[in-house]
Amino acid sequence: MTLENQYRRLLLAYPGRYRRAHGAEIVTTLLEMAGDGQTRPTRSDAWHLFVSGVRQRFRLPARPLVWVAAALILLIGGGFGSAAGSWAAEQTFAALPGDTTLMALTHQAAGGGSQYGSARSSSPWWTPTVTGVVDNPGWDPEAARQTLAADGWRVGAIRDLDGAAYDTDPATGAMVEVPMRGTQFDTVRDGLLMRVTGYVTAGRGTISVMVSPADTGAMRPLTLAGVLLGLTAGWLLAAAGAYRLLGQPGPARRRVAAVLAGLAIVALIVPAFAFWVNLMRVLGASGDVVQTVHSALNRSPYWSYSTPWMLVQLTVGGAVLAGVAWLVMGRRGRSAAAVDQIPTTG
Repeated sequence: MTLENQYRRLLLAYPGRYRRAHGAEIVTTLLEMAGDGQTRPTRSDAWHLFVSGVRQRFRLPARPLVWVAAALILLIGGGFGSAAGSWAAEQTFAALPGDTTLMALTHQAAGGGSQYGSARSSSPWWTPTVTGVVDNPGWDPEAARQTLAADGWRVGAIRDLDGAAYDTDPATGAMVEVPMRGTQFDTVRDGLLMRVTGYVTAGRGTISVMVSPADTGAMRPLTLAGVLLGLTAGWLLAAAGAYRLLGQPGPARRRVAAVLAGLAIVALIVPAFAFWVNLMRVLGASGDVVQTVHSALNRSPYWSYSTPWMLVQLTVGGAVLAGVAWLVMGRRGRSAAAVDQIPTTG
């Protein structure tokens, strides 16, 4: 490979718009400065070109609105990056039990019982869970702990729960309080957390088990890694988009692209805000049920005033608008803010 081709390869560190505007000038200058018989770039030249190119990729045009948009895109990138990291961490979790296994676990924890029921739920704040419920007035929590421990579950201590039950007095027809005992304990096995809860009165006992994936320790590091990658990608995207927009040949095309990009930012900043809130919950979580970031997109209203699919719709709509804006800007733009820079220094 010739010295010229090696210099051109090093110029790949610069964005394409900058190489098209100044690449030939940079290479010519470097070749003129090369020593007699030099066959490869010096280490200092190679490092200088790489650092200058990366710095140029992060550089923004000196426009106030561009900086505002870049800050919002930075937040969007970090939010969606944390959601991607959260989703990757969830792939390390154990699968939830099927209906047959859940029914068997419920009856095992309850020591029998009747009137079985089950439900599967997803939350916008934590991992999906499955719940089984039976009626067993004679439930004994300590016996349940021993049964599960003998089956290989790692059982926790019993906790007393507050609660009250009410029934109708047959003599007076008035509502009276009925003594009730509420207890709860957690068990872990095969990557699953099972929370056993019982509320027992003289004639009725509601025993429920809620099963969710146990924490594998991957959630926090992967979400933080996703944040860093998302922030970096968001800033690079904002810088590249700003130069593409300002380099358009006509004002009409710039206005259309700017409007589409602005609508995309408005749409995407809402789910990104939900992701950032969930990230704070993940970092500050101290409970046993694993908090997640990407669960904000589950089919559950994230806020009381939102619809179940609002964040998903905004995410899809914002992504489509951003893609259309990028296509409208095309690839014909040149670096409007690079004309006052010395090409060999970036």
